[in-house]
Amino acid sequence: MRQTEFGLDVASPLFTLLTLASSVSNERLIMCMYEMCGTFAVCKIAPQVKSALEQAYGGRWGDARSGWENVKDVSGNPTDLWKRPPLIELSELTEFVDKVRGLRGAKSFIRAAKCITGVAASPLEVQASMLFGLTRLRGGEGLSLTNNVEIRMTRSARLISGLDRRYADILLANKDGSRECLVECQGKAIHGSIESKISDSDRTTALQAMGYPVILMTYGQLADSDAFRVVMELIMSYLDVPLKDKTPRQQELERRLREEIFIDWAGM
Repeated sequence: MRQTEFGLDVASPLFTLLTLASSVSNERLIMCMYEMCGTFAVCKIAPQVKSALEQAYGGRWGDARSGWENVKDVSGNPTDLWKRPPLIELSELTEFVDKVRGLRGAKSFIRAAKCITGVAASPLEVQASMLFGLTRLRGGEGLSLTNNVEIRMTRSARLISGLDRRYADILLANKDGSRECLVECQGKAIHGSIESKISDSDRTTALQAMGYPVILMTYGQLADSDAFRVVMELIMSYLDVPLKDKTPRQQELERRLREEIFIDWAGM
């Protein structure tokens, strides 16, 4: 813990996660780890904090120049979603695991850290990663996945998208890696404008031209269990793997997982 010139005390992100490990569910701890290792934050700025930031940075406090950029909705109004550099590198999370063994909350911390599959850019990507990636014993689907995967565009894909490379939200693969599928998470705040939809369409077409099946995943498709099952059938067909029915116990575990992750993120 250290003091700042703004009258606020702050703790290191890793120590904060360790402290949380003994007081929140393991699913919520995973969500916190994804956020701190990711390129986003969800927070309601308290009036006194906003005042301190305005005094320190003036009108620049809510843009990229100060490190944190507020995401606006389609009407241009500020939201609780922010873009910012990761607070924790994935390598730091892994190294910290070896340092906390034996401490209070260490077992929960280590269990959660093993579930982090990469750098996420939004709460929707985290929710999708947990539903796809956690084992069926934890309510998920047990798929092999990687976040924020760099894909270098071919010449034809560059002509379509105007990009040299693309970072896919989630890459899913079958066990031997012979079949892959990309999932692009379509959050309203980031992808709601007409310009964003056109850009997303260009990128999706470019990726499909390279042979990648692409699933555009919305919050509704993810949060509704029946809609999600239909999407899973499509994904598994791309991966050339049969979708196995879940047992009653596994269905109950998925229901509990959904209760944990589909919440008001800002109030977590």
